[in-house]
Amino acid sequence: MQEKKRIVVLDDNEPFAALIVAALETDYTVVVGMNGREGLRLCQDAHTDLLITDIGMPELDGIQLLKELQKDQRLSDIPVVVVTATHFHTQTRSDVSRYKQVRGIISKTSGIDFITGEVRKVLHGPATPD
Repeated sequence: MQEKKRIVVLDDNEPFAALIVAALETDYTVVVGMNGREGLRLCQDAHTDLLITDIGMPELDGIQLLKELQKDQRLSDIPVVVVTATHFHTQTRSDVSRYKQVRGIISKTSGIDFITGEVRKVLHGPATPD
């Protein structure tokens, strides 16, 4: 049996993180961190197939985390989906998109089905019609 892909979810909004975990835990191994520093450690501790991160977090925010990932050759190819509620007024989409790991930028106001669909596209490619 094939091992489940591992997703690290970083968000200091516990209810939102719990929602993401509930939506993905059946198909994936999901671990949660509350800030970028914890997320960096989680990615270093074990192979990570995808990182879902908020931009605005304490200690090490999402942009700082992306910079740290680029510095570490073991982590620089982890695909990242950025999910945020409010920080695109200060950090534009083009600024976030310039990091090669970023595979998607999603608003937290998007429905959970849309968010999980984007996660699946990043991990498995787009669905093919029957």
